[in-house]
Amino acid sequence: MRITFRELDFQPKPIELEGTVKLEGLEKETPDLLQLDPVKVRVTAWKEQEIYPVQGKQTTNVVLRCSRCLTSFEKSLEMEWDETFADVNRVNPEDEGEDEEGEELLLVDIHQPTDLTPVIVQALLLHLPFAPVCDEHCKGLCPQCGTNWNHESCQCDNQRVDPRMAKLEELLKRED
Repeated sequence: MRITFRELDFQPKPIELEGTVKLEGLEKETPDLLQLDPVKVRVTAWKEQEIYPVQGKQTTNVVLRCSRCLTSFEKSLEMEWDETFADVNRVNPEDEGEDEEGEELLLVDIHQPTDLTPVIVQALLLHLPFAPVCDEHCKGLCPQCGTNWNHESCQCDNQRVDPRMAKLEELLKRED
């Protein structure tokens, strides 16, 4: 999705763009992301003095791997983002790409089409769960035999013993 900010210099009101963005290869960079549908994006942009605020809303469906039981599951993601762009030729080098409030400005050549894909990817990656879980009550896998505890139980002894107390447990067993 591309936008030419120079067009906003002649528009009294915000412009809106809608489109679908395919993000190829993102599954290879994120191990728990198995499948990613095209991202539907709606962008609103306008000009305020010498900067160009852009608000985006995007939705997509993903297939993730559960971090507890390793099964795949589908999830819908909706995210919003705000970025502020400025003309690289008009920004004071001493400002170091920040506006008056100290917020980061993305510097672009307003006469050239600007690709919004990096902003779309960043918003998506920030909204992906760090450790995806198929269900909040997911029991996970048995660490010894690998049985999925959501579907069946196993006979493994999974009692965890604090290694600092292991000698004390041996002493108590000798006394019995």
